[in-house]
Amino acid sequence: MHSHSRHQRPPCEGGHSHDWDEDGLGFAIGAGSCDTAAADEQGAGDGQESADESGSADGQESEASALADVVAAILLYKTFILNSGIYRRLHDIDGLSERHRDIVSALGTIDKIKSAEKLVRENYTFLLEIVHSSAVGAMPSPAAGPEQLRAWTREFLAARARGGRGAVKDGHMDKVLSTLKQFVRDWSDEGRAERDQTYAPLIDALEREFADVAPEDRGDIHVLVPGAGLGRLAFDICCRGFSSQGNEFSYFMLLASNFILNKSQTVHQHVIYPFVHQFSNVASVADQLRAVRIPDVLPGDMPHARTADFSMVAGDFIEVYGAASERERWDAIVTCFFVDTAKNVLAYLDTLWHAMKPGAVWINLGPLLWHFDGIEGESSIELTRDEFLALVTKMGFVLDDAQFRECVPMPYTANPRGMLQYTYRCFMCVARRPK
Repeated sequence: MHSHSRHQRPPCEGGHSHDWDEDGLGFAIGAGSCDTAAADEQGAGDGQESADESGSADGQESEASALADVVAAILLYKTFILNSGIYRRLHDIDGLSERHRDIVSALGTIDKIKSAEKLVRENYTFLLEIVHSSAVGAMPSPAAGPEQLRAWTREFLAARARGGRGAVKDGHMDKVLSTLKQFVRDWSDEGRAERDQTYAPLIDALEREFADVAPEDRGDIHVLVPGAGLGRLAFDICCRGFSSQGNEFSYFMLLASNFILNKSQTVHQHVIYPFVHQFSNVASVADQLRAVRIPDVLPGDMPHARTADFSMVAGDFIEVYGAASERERWDAIVTCFFVDTAKNVLAYLDTLWHAMKPGAVWINLGPLLWHFDGIEGESSIELTRDEFLALVTKMGFVLDDAQFRECVPMPYTANPRGMLQYTYRCFMCVARRPK
């Protein structure tokens, strides 16, 4: 199974807290075709929820608590969105004068909101399937009937309250919404244009690096993809014949990638409504309520499955790949929208160097939206692009000037039909560890 989610990219609606929570009721990440290895927090994301590898009781408790926070946010998605996004809007319309209310009704706006309510419920069913796919002996199947599920959810939230965890973390509901959009980016036909802008240049550079090796002979070339999110970039690299491994620390991404990578049986099996929550900067009702089908390809159908390996590892990049067992193991490392997730980017570069074989290549693309910049209680080292590139050389890497690209406009989990578009002026660089 798989995550690095770009959960702290452009803002969604709100950053919220609730009066609920839980304590860990028997969840486990893993199973199926992709391996996982737990690790510590921080590094490949925002540091609010992560897989933890410390063997201590405190580490295991922290890991269970972080996972429980994520599960609680998913379980409360329907309640929160209906109350804050649907019923509030209907209430606001009820508060209009009779004349204005009649006009708005004639426009179809009330019908639109009621349609959105139904689609939120459908999203909730999909999200429950994600949680259930990683539950071990605990959560009843969403197909078992609403009463069983309702009773289990009540006990889950009550257990959180008894454990003193009385609220879903700030920002966690936004992460649920952004996870739905991440499915669009990574695993839908609609996301292909964005993948072509972001993933394709990285894959093209990787293939140029090993152009003398036929795809069927690339299985011995091992490629690491830190901050892998829902796993599509690592998957596409494996489809080119390389043995690839994605690394992710966010439980939102880990749960979601486990589901899409290991539980998909057919193309377009699942239907989601990722833009139903967006009521501003929308051109049409059809745009807001449109369905997106995933996955666009079946993850189990890899053209080089006999010669190339594909795996996902859960955990902090520095903890996992700074280990002695990872020393000089990787022929290539590919990072996409990743380096700015570091608290201390020098530690990232040390880990890259440690994990790369002498002569290995590192291919990077993304912006520098330093994730911990301005977050109270968190340390953070922020560099300009030029400072970052100078640092790369000072750390011993050799930059390939011919492959450097600057000010490359790129979206991130964009709504291609939205009236507001966020674009990052990214840069792409290729560096090597000298032989």
